[in-house]
Amino acid sequence: MMQPAFGKTVADEIWSGGPILTMNDSQPRADAIAVKAGKIIALGSLKEVAQFQGTETRMQDLAGRTLLPGFVDAHGHAFMIGLQAISANLLAAPDGKVTDIKSLQNTLTKWSSEHAEVQNSIGMVLGFGYDDAQLAEQKHPTRKDLDAVSIDVPVLIIHQSGHIGVMNSKALELAGITADTANPEGGVIRRDAATQEPSGILEEAAFFGALGKQFSKMTADQAQTLFEQGTTLLSQYGYTTGQEGRATSTIVPFMQSAAASGRIAIDVVAYVDVMENRDFIAKNVSQTYTNGFRVGGAKLTIDGSPQGFTAFRDRPYYKPPEDYRADYRGYSAVTSDQTFDAIDWAFANDVQIITHANGEAASDILLAAVSTAKAKHPAKDRRAVLIHGQFLRKDQVASLDKLDIFPSLFPMHTFYWGDWHRDRTVGPANADNISPTGWVRERGMMFSTHHDAPVAFPDSMRVLSATVTRRTRSGDVLGPDQRVDVMTALKAMTIWPAYQHFEENRKGSLEPGKLADFVILSKDPTAIDPETLHQVQVTETVKNGKTIYRQSDEGGTAARASAAAAGDVFGRMLTHWQHSNEERGVNGHAHGPELLMAAMLAGLERQNDVKH
Repeated sequence: MMQPAFGKTVADEIWSGGPILTMNDSQPRADAIAVKAGKIIALGSLKEVAQFQGTETRMQDLAGRTLLPGFVDAHGHAFMIGLQAISANLLAAPDGKVTDIKSLQNTLTKWSSEHAEVQNSIGMVLGFGYDDAQLAEQKHPTRKDLDAVSIDVPVLIIHQSGHIGVMNSKALELAGITADTANPEGGVIRRDAATQEPSGILEEAAFFGALGKQFSKMTADQAQTLFEQGTTLLSQYGYTTGQEGRATSTIVPFMQSAAASGRIAIDVVAYVDVMENRDFIAKNVSQTYTNGFRVGGAKLTIDGSPQGFTAFRDRPYYKPPEDYRADYRGYSAVTSDQTFDAIDWAFANDVQIITHANGEAASDILLAAVSTAKAKHPAKDRRAVLIHGQFLRKDQVASLDKLDIFPSLFPMHTFYWGDWHRDRTVGPANADNISPTGWVRERGMMFSTHHDAPVAFPDSMRVLSATVTRRTRSGDVLGPDQRVDVMTALKAMTIWPAYQHFEENRKGSLEPGKLADFVILSKDPTAIDPETLHQVQVTETVKNGKTIYRQSDEGGTAARASAAAAGDVFGRMLTHWQHSNEERGVNGHAHGPELLMAAMLAGLERQNDVKH
C-alpha cells in the first residue's frame, strides 16, 4: 500500500510501467513510485501514487523494465578501478582477450604504441589483469617474457588479484631488486633456483614497494581523474554507492577534491589503512557525506589472495607452485600482535573496521582479535566486517555470528577462479565451500557480496549470477548447497550492504523517506532462468532522483561488455587521462588493490615533498 512520507505533496517524478522490487519485506513490490527532491515520497498501486501527480510531474515509463534500489558497493576500490582503466587490458574472457603469454606480449606492445602519452606520463608500460590460471601455459610470465616487450622501458604487469606483479629487467633495475635483495617482511621475490636472480615475479610487499617507485610522475589531477573514471564505471553497472576499500591519508584529500568539484556522480565511502595513520582516521571518520564522499572507518589487511597462493591457510595448499614446499600454506601480511592492536584501537575509539582475510588462518586471527576486543570494550554497534573470507570453515561462520562480525563475501570467485580453486589451490572438497553464502544463511545472518574491482570487473549482474548459480568458467557448479535464491542475492547487493555501511535508514530499499537511488534492469531477475542472469542489462542508474547513466549513452551493457573485451572501455578512459591536463590544467597542488594504492601514493608523496 502507499505510504506517503511527508503528507500529500506533488511529486517531481512518478515511475511506473514495470516491476518495482523494493527489498522491503513488508512491501516487496509496487506498481509505482513517486519522487520529490531526490527522495521517495510514496510507492504502491498506480491509483495510490497517482494522487501525488501534478501538472509539473514527469511521468517515467519503465516500459517493462525492472526498478530496484541502487546497488551498494560492499567492497571495491573506486580509485584503483581508474588505474585499471589506464592500463593495457590483460584480462581473460569475458572481460578481455589475453589467452597466453604471446597474446599478453602483443597486448602490451600494442598499448605502448597507441598510448605513448600515458606511457610517458607514468614512466612505464603498464598492464592490468593477467591471470596465470587462465593463461595457456598455466604459469606467471617472467622478466624474460616482458623483456620481449621492451628492454629499454620499464614494463610492469599486475595480476588480476592485485597481490602479485611481474617486472621486466629494466623495472627490476630501477626498483633496485637484485639477487642480493632480501625478501621484505610480508612479501616474496621469486627467484631462479640455480642463480637466485629475481625471476621478475614479486608477491605482496615485494611488489607493492617496487610499484611505488614507478609512479613518481603521476600528478594530483591524474589521481583525481582515476577516481572520477572509477566511479563513472561503477555507475554504469548500477552502483549508486561505491567504496574505496583501502584508502590512505594521502589519497583522501584527492578524493575529497574530486567530489567537491562535482566530478563524482555517486556516493563513495572510504576506509583508511589502519596501519598508516590512525589519528587521521579518528579525525575524519563520519556518518555524514560531504559532496557525496565520507570516511567510513578503518581497513586492515591480514593476508593475500587465494588464487595467487598468498592467502594464509590453516593447512597446505592443494597443489602449490612447483618451487614451493609441499607444506606451503601462505603467509600473513601483518602479525597477530598487529592485528590485535588494530582491532583493539578501532573498538576503543568506536571506529568501524573492515578486515581483509581470505585464508582460514587469517580468519582465525581476526576472530580471536575481535573476541578479545569485544570482551575488553563496552558493547556497541560497531559492525566489524570480514572482507572476502574465501576459505571460511563452518565453525568460523558460527563464530562470525556469535561475535557480530558482518561477512562481505566474494562469490564471483566461483566464476572467475572456481576451476582453479578446485584443481589447484584447495582441491574439490574445499572448493565447494568457498564464499559460503549457504552456511551464512543457514544461521539467518545477513551478508553482502562484492566485486573487489579491479580484481574482477565491477559487473553487478555477474555478481548476482555467481551468487545464485556458482557456475565456473568451465560450466561446473561449485558447491550447489552454497547457492542462494535471487531475492536473497539482490538483498546482498542492496539493503544488506547498506546496513554494513550504517546506511540502512537512507539506502538499500525503496521506502518513503529514503533516497531515490535506483537501478533499472532490462528484465526482472526474479522472473527469468537463473542461468541467464549474467545477460540482464543495466539500462539506467538514478542517483538522488537524477539519471546519471542511461544505456543509450554508452551503447548498452551488452555493448559495453563487448567493448571491454576489445579494450574500448579502457580506451575511453585512457583518452580522458591523456587530455585531462589540457582540459583542467595541472597546478601541482599528489596486497591487492588494498595495497596497490599505497604504493602509487608513495610517488605522489615524493612529489609533494619535492614541491614543498
